[in-house]
Amino acid sequence: MASELEVFILVAESGGFAGAARRLRLTPSAISRRVALLEDKLGVQLLSRTTRKVELTAAGEAYFARIKPLLAAIASAADDLEQFSPVPVGQLVVGAPAALLERKLVGFVEEYLAAHPQMRIELVPTELGSNVDYDFIVQSLASSDKNKVSMKLTANPWTICAAPDYLARHGTPEHPRDLQAHNCLVIGTHPHWQFFVDDKELNIVPPSRLISFGSAVYRAALDGFGIARLAAFLVNDDLANGRLVKLLDRYSDTRPRDLYLIADADKIALTKHAGFADFIKAKFAAGF
Repeated sequence: MASELEVFILVAESGGFAGAARRLRLTPSAISRRVALLEDKLGVQLLSRTTRKVELTAAGEAYFARIKPLLAAIASAADDLEQFSPVPVGQLVVGAPAALLERKLVGFVEEYLAAHPQMRIELVPTELGSNVDYDFIVQSLASSDKNKVSMKLTANPWTICAAPDYLARHGTPEHPRDLQAHNCLVIGTHPHWQFFVDDKELNIVPPSRLISFGSAVYRAALDGFGIARLAAFLVNDDLANGRLVKLLDRYSDTRPRDLYLIADADKIALTKHAGFADFIKAKFAAGF
């Protein structure tokens, strides 16, 4: 369980009790009580609470500035002790899109934990935001942060697809513009679909009756509700067994789109980080 100091840091970084509560899987009221206990011990108010927002007081800002680097130093010291352990020990926080967690990473992590009984891994959807202190993130772009290392895992192109049942009822589009006459399923963060027609890029915002996150769009596509553009990690198995059919392949956006494992450059050589990275890279290299 997170200490009262760690709870306070999370509240300060996330701008309120709700963000810290999501991160720690507690209720906002439980987070508020933990901070109140810390304030009682210190004899000073750290947070200004109103019905609309939570803000650091002047004392809270000063305390946050002193405590955050100290907690980071304690965590770093614990990491340094790993060199004395011959096997991975401790905890890792791994972030990825919820759909990738559900479809692939949960299974990979279960296998990893079975082989490393002294490890604990927390899987966090990156849709929750950037305030989480991740050890690893799996994402579709290499990091531009000079303090991070980006390890390519596998190609992950967008795939236009639909269930055979949908195509039997509505026909198969032969050209990207034919999508205007179809029921399209759109991931809310990626509303533009890119194609190449006559060696020129064509961007389409398809008509959509369902807009959601990747897992929901994938489920609707399998159910035969419409045509979707989904990442390869979601649909490769379904394309192979015929549950989904690849569409408009001749017009596909051929620009590289890959999955990367992102980690802190100063931690990647540590026993538990290096071992986990090698395991995940091997799993993706084996095909997915």
